[in-house]
Amino acid sequence: MGIFESDFDIENYIRKRIPELDNLYERDLFKAIISSSTVELYKHIKEEYDALEKRIFDEAPRALRMPDLITCVVDSEKYDYTDAHMFPMFHEDLAKVRVNAADMISAVANNQEFYLYTCMIQADYLELRKLIQTQRRFKGVIQNEYGETPAEFILKQNERYIKKAEEIYEVAKLNYLPWRSVNTAYLYKLFDVYVVSIEQWDEQLEVLKVTTEFDEFSEKVFYNPLPIWNAFEVTIKANSYPQPAVDRKYYEHYLYKKQFIEGHDYLLRRADTVIRNIRRQDGDIYIMCDSNLPKDWEFYEFVPSPDPRNYANPLMSNEQNESFSRNMTEYFGQRIKTRTELIRFFNSFKCSKWLTFVDAKIKGKPRKIETYSTEKFIDYEYRTGDRAQTLEFTFRPQDEDFYLNRDIMSFLVTEIQHLFPEYQCVGKLV
Repeated sequence: MGIFESDFDIENYIRKRIPELDNLYERDLFKAIISSSTVELYKHIKEEYDALEKRIFDEAPRALRMPDLITCVVDSEKYDYTDAHMFPMFHEDLAKVRVNAADMISAVANNQEFYLYTCMIQADYLELRKLIQTQRRFKGVIQNEYGETPAEFILKQNERYIKKAEEIYEVAKLNYLPWRSVNTAYLYKLFDVYVVSIEQWDEQLEVLKVTTEFDEFSEKVFYNPLPIWNAFEVTIKANSYPQPAVDRKYYEHYLYKKQFIEGHDYLLRRADTVIRNIRRQDGDIYIMCDSNLPKDWEFYEFVPSPDPRNYANPLMSNEQNESFSRNMTEYFGQRIKTRTELIRFFNSFKCSKWLTFVDAKIKGKPRKIETYSTEKFIDYEYRTGDRAQTLEFTFRPQDEDFYLNRDIMSFLVTEIQHLFPEYQCVGKLV
């Protein structure tokens, strides 16, 4: 802990040191001297230090970057509709869905699986990977007003929310911004439950409750999951008539600073015309496109970090700590060459508080891979072929029982993969 760090409280530090003096006279003298001079001197130096740090930080060139994406999962029945920071990824998830008994019976009769509900299994990535590969069937019952009927169920990994998060990649391209990997660890824990077999059932009966025996996962199942994130869909109308560009072939649409909430980031979500360029200047947004008529523009509004204490589960994000070195590295595209730079890179991510970087080694093909790419949907043409060597990054978890350890590690390894395209980057817990 440095004396100029934001969490250092000198007055609290002094209060803790005073009891260490046995002599009461010395305590009073120490307290008087420190309170009258040292504390005030410290505050003055701290103010000057902060001002110098801010001036240097503000003068450092900054590369354009995507806003931070924050995700979490809450109980849909406990979601706060007044939450102004985190919003459902799909607003239709807030509506309760009833099972259509007739459709269920018809599907099962034709040897087809029928979707019932979505749950989250709070288990390690390796456990869930094995579960998906084995394609197990689980027993359970479906309850009606007169009793319950035995049934069999299967699980399929839910890809609906993963694909929703993947759309941010297209949004980044539309806004002419460099891509940043997103940390959506919870989305890989969501599973859809399908019924594949059911004993006698009258299609006129209403399905009241479905109970699935998840065996060894029973204590790890989170029911009624509602994935939320800090992206909110808004529509903003340009408040002036489009102006022709210099070549008079394209038109520039103006959206002024007063139309946006200060401190929030905005990315164009979609457009029904060809976007030629988007530039930002002093809070204003200028959109150059082919359309010569005023339009309503659809944006993603990204809200700053909420208070994590308001949510039962930890927030997952791709947030990085602001620093002079990070700005310089991003702006000039500097490569990582030393272990110290690796440590600085991983520690810059706020999610690194769950993992401590240990080492990096070049190896042959690994027998067992503990991480996955969070960017399988991106076609990296320059990475075609089979890379002969593997760059293995090892991490030590702060909590060995935390079920998101390998998912967070996968995000970090996916991020570092951008800097080492010549290797296959993998992660390992030690």
